[in-house]
Amino acid sequence: MNLYDLLEVSQEPILEIHSWIQEAKESSVGLPHAMNLASVNASGQPSSRMVLLKSLSDKGLVFFTDYEGKKGQEIINNKKVALNFWWAKTNKQIRIEGCCEKVSKEESDEYFQLRPRLSQISATASHQSSEIESYESLVEIVGNIENSSEGGKLERPERWGGFILKPKLIEFWIDQKNRLHKRKLYKLEDDQWKVSLLSP
Repeated sequence: MNLYDLLEVSQEPILEIHSWIQEAKESSVGLPHAMNLASVNASGQPSSRMVLLKSLSDKGLVFFTDYEGKKGQEIINNKKVALNFWWAKTNKQIRIEGCCEKVSKEESDEYFQLRPRLSQISATASHQSSEIESYESLVEIVGNIENSSEGGKLERPERWGGFILKPKLIEFWIDQKNRLHKRKLYKLEDDQWKVSLLSP
């Protein structure tokens, strides 16, 4: 089973992202497609959390979430975000900056139906980041949805879907024992990736 979908990739920095994720996978890194996503609220306060990469293409990096949760609302109100991959076993890091936009409803619907049923139920039951009375009350809601649906198809909640991050900057970093770490920077200028090397 693929960790994520690799779609229509031809551009050099995107191919390199894929290569480094595959290297992490082969090094037995747990969840090698996990990435730290940083967003900013209306007052300029940044926050970050881990999300899972679900597809990678020349168009960008796709992940899914609850649009009405803290993360979703911050991204909707400020499209500028940053991503970071870090793999201790390979001593490599990728830093990405860019802007997010929602994927199509059709893409969100398609992915939702591919998710395990328990994941579908959890996404339906949980209004991400909202206060709950207790963990037990949330489990009860999950049970009610499971019982009422009787194993039938669950429709994707409107508040749940995907974002695609369209990168404008991608930096590849490799640890070196002498602390002269290797840094390679790609910047998107006039729809072309310009590459440069950076001092550590």
